[in-house]
Amino acid sequence: MVLLWLAAFGACQLACVGGHIPPSMFQFTNIVPYTGPNGGGWKVAQVLILLGKISPMFSSAATCDIEVGVPERNMKGWVLDEFAQVEAAKAADKAARLVLREQQPTAMACEQFRKHMQSILTEPVFGPIPGAKVTGFREVGVPRATFP
Repeated sequence: MVLLWLAAFGACQLACVGGHIPPSMFQFTNIVPYTGPNGGGWKVAQVLILLGKISPMFSSAATCDIEVGVPERNMKGWVLDEFAQVEAAKAADKAARLVLREQQPTAMACEQFRKHMQSILTEPVFGPIPGAKVTGFREVGVPRATFP
């Protein structure tokens, strides 16, 4: 029984990720008004996210500045703040799992996190928010959240 627990614990050190980023961390602020009828407008949310990995050998952490930009309206219709918050949080959770499993050096972890998050949000068939962009902080004057 103890060997089974140790094996599971050892595997978890390589692949388990704890914690979920709540949607409320992504507070979108409109920075380009919608002038439409065919789309346009732009809003962003900025979050400082701590990606941490704890292992028996060493612990590492990277603090990543994440700016998620989404159109006010795209080919799927209106992108409501609540929808964008939920999808950004889900994408951040998935991206964190991928990056932490890749065991990237901390210097590369944030860049990979942004790339994975962008890919998840805009994937051609299943991506929930076509046109979304994930970068480091760019916009000035946007409220920033910190997780955790």
